Amino acid sequence: MFTTRRGLLIGAAALSAAGCTRPPATITTADTDLTAALRAARDLSEAAETLGYSDIAEDHRTHAATLERLLKPNVVEGGAGLDIGDDAALAEAESEAGDEAHQACLTTEGDYAVVLGEIAASRAAHAAVLA
Repeated sequence: MFTTRRGLLIGAAALSAAGCTRPPATITTADTDLTAALRAARDLSEAAETLGYSDIAEDHRTHAATLERLLKPNVVEGGAGLDIGDDAALAEAESEAGDEAHQACLTTEGDYAVVLGEIAASRAAHAAVLA
């Protein structure tokens, strides 16, 4: 049996109407939870590096890179910067940022609860190590 062009078009239309096609990709809009987490990651990375905690700084840079990829094509300007002078102040900043990420994880309306939860856990671990 030979398939006609009309038959192929009708079949394609039927498949499309039946939902057998992939949904179109969407671009992430500027998500406030992800943006806040990104700015905090940049600030904490800089503060940790200044105090000589390169492993902690690298964790924050990794989080920042992940968040930047999730927010593309949006560009988020740098953070406010932290004035951290000692380990106790860094531990406090890590704890506060971890609490913010934890709250964002619980209340986010986007699909990024897992990412925010991982960031919150990492920041809590950093605060515990520094305390």
